Amino acid sequence: MVPTTAAGADLVLDLRELLLSRGHPGKCVRCFFGLLGEMDRPGALLPLRGWLEEQLEITVAVDGALVEALPVRLEGSEGIHDFCERAIRTVHRDRAYRGKRIDLGFRYREAA
Repeated sequence: MVPTTAAGADLVLDLRELLLSRGHPGKCVRCFFGLLGEMDRPGALLPLRGWLEEQLEITVAVDGALVEALPVRLEGSEGIHDFCERAIRTVHRDRAYRGKRIDLGFRYREAA
């Protein structure tokens, strides 16, 4: 990976630290999208994208109770905002949860 700016280099270091420490998975996704805009060859991030999609999932909780985990699919999103909006639309359009509060989050997949 070769970022084009000092900010991109910082993102690489941040991501490295997050992955080594098994840091917050949402921060890993945010770093991925930050790097996507900082790379001279975004295709260099394909292995990272594959690893994140394999290791992370989106959790859906209704009124505090976990009800579902969705796969993380980063392809086709222009940025973190677009990715999150797409996840929210999926839950809103394709699900019919009863409850007052629906929360989405990230977590590492549990070992099978």
